Amino acid sequence: MMGMFYGWKLVGLALLITALAGGPVWNGVGVWVAALEDHFGWSRAELTGAFSMAQFQGSLVGPLMGYLIDKLGTRRMVFIGFAIAGLGFIIFSRTTNLPTFYVAYFLIMLGISGGSWLPMMTSLNKWFYRKRGMAMGIAGEGSFLGGLVLVPILAWAVTPTNYGWSVTALWIGVVFLVAAWPLSLMVRDDPADYGKLPDGESAGQREARLLAEQSNGENETADGGLNFTARQAIRTHAFWFITFGHALSSMLIATLTVHLVPLLTDQGMSLQTAAYVWAVLMGVGAIFQLIGGYLSDRLPRNQVLFGFAALQTAGFILAAFIDNLPMAILFAVVYGAGFGGRVPITTAIRGDYFGNKAFATITGISMAPLYLLMLAAPLFAAFMFDSSGSYTVSFLILGGLGSMSGVMFIFAKKPTSLPPDKKTAQASLPA
Repeated sequence: MMGMFYGWKLVGLALLITALAGGPVWNGVGVWVAALEDHFGWSRAELTGAFSMAQFQGSLVGPLMGYLIDKLGTRRMVFIGFAIAGLGFIIFSRTTNLPTFYVAYFLIMLGISGGSWLPMMTSLNKWFYRKRGMAMGIAGEGSFLGGLVLVPILAWAVTPTNYGWSVTALWIGVVFLVAAWPLSLMVRDDPADYGKLPDGESAGQREARLLAEQSNGENETADGGLNFTARQAIRTHAFWFITFGHALSSMLIATLTVHLVPLLTDQGMSLQTAAYVWAVLMGVGAIFQLIGGYLSDRLPRNQVLFGFAALQTAGFILAAFIDNLPMAILFAVVYGAGFGGRVPITTAIRGDYFGNKAFATITGISMAPLYLLMLAAPLFAAFMFDSSGSYTVSFLILGGLGSMSGVMFIFAKKPTSLPPDKKTAQASLPA
């Protein structure tokens, strides 16, 4: 372990951080919705509003978060993010009304969006080139493992006869606050700061790569790719195809995150059984995340994305017809395979296409439309349920829209040249 390339240790750390964030936060939304609905009697639209509001703040601060990560570094952002999320959970545990719940969830999502997935993927994007897809695929397992292991535990804990939702939220907040400092200490931003180069190359390979970097210049990556500024990236067609392909596919998981557990309990399943169905989805997703990462390092990433996005959409449409446990398991397997395979590639493709100079800023800007769709889709499903008592029509409509994600990815061709950066060009002109 002492001689292991630190990039792989960062992969393990990223897995842990995304598991802690993914379990009680992203994957646990449906459990919280069911528990609060049972306790307060709030409607699905009222409860979904908190999640949607959090997505709205994500669309506003996402580009800022990316900028802060590039400027402050991943270590500081992990610490700040976990501390804010911990405070949010403690406020959440004191909830007695909707405004308090909304404020608490806003803080939770703000902390998690700035202190978990994006900073860790930004770090891994610098530590890996040739093995980027696999590294990000393994690291992203954390979200799936959090759903697989922690969501059933969360469902058990929030049951009133056990600890209840309030005590559970309080202890989660304490864990986040206590973990913020030691986790951040293990984060390392850039291998160059430690005399290393991506992928753990040997001394000879390192020397050759440094010479290659010097000859390539600052606008090329060490593997001969291109380093884009944020201004240059948004002027490419690929940026926008990736952005909207990712947004359309992510709105599906956002909808399921909020509504799958309530949908299953509406069918007469217990909260614990519904949590186990979610765990199956996450377990299958964890397996296919590795498969997706492996394939994306060997085949054109946009083509692999097309296949997994199509499978994900098919699984989502199946959810509209769930009326028994076997059907729920079939849905979980199909959707989990598509979603799991897609996740690591939507991250790796940005590093592959745009380099690492402004990776976090580019990704943050790219995720603004994603957050808006993740706001609208669950809220649309909630209003449709409150008016009709069913999710069927809303799921079919959203599934139809989600089917366009694969088409977007197919059209996302890798840029072969750098658009001129107007700001840089103007600054270089003689006065």
